[in-house]
Amino acid sequence: MVETSVKPQRRHARRWRTVLLVLLAVGFLLAMVLTGKVTETRQLVKFEARGVLAVPPEQVHRVDLHVGEHTTTFVRLSDHVWMGGKGQEPISGELQEHIEQAIVFMHTSRPVRVMHHDAYRSTPLHEFGLEQPRCSVVLSDARRVLLEASFGAYNPQDLLQYMQLRDDTNLYLMSRFVGQAWEHLGEHLGVRPVSP
Repeated sequence: MVETSVKPQRRHARRWRTVLLVLLAVGFLLAMVLTGKVTETRQLVKFEARGVLAVPPEQVHRVDLHVGEHTTTFVRLSDHVWMGGKGQEPISGELQEHIEQAIVFMHTSRPVRVMHHDAYRSTPLHEFGLEQPRCSVVLSDARRVLLEASFGAYNPQDLLQYMQLRDDTNLYLMSRFVGQAWEHLGEHLGVRPVSP
């Protein structure tokens, strides 16, 4: 009887497997380099803006900010050029960044909670700080009003803020930074928000 060694066959098969895996890895890297992108995985979720402002922020051409008794109007002249204030002079720098950021928040920041009218019907609006809101904002395009929002009191944990939209019976609990962006814009103009 002749004995044959099985070990050289195993080594030979293992060597081919290793070469095959290396070739597959190099082929994948070449495919990534040639296409210029990593293959898309289905685990990642694409971003969708779900804020209360349905149109893209670039479509907002006029902002009327009401803080207490004061109203300030801002008008967009082009992509990043705004005019505003009492003299309707061009604004830039930090003030321009604040107005653009506040508009983006309205477009991207989803309400944390929507309170339907039945849920708060027996509670007066002053409990939510909306009888005399801290501030209100009207966003318009070249032809019509896109959104009118009033920001009221903060929730007891000071993390969220009540918001009401014109012609909408629902109340919204928004992340506090959304309303604060408008309040901060008013403070930048020297106007303090009304405390409910």
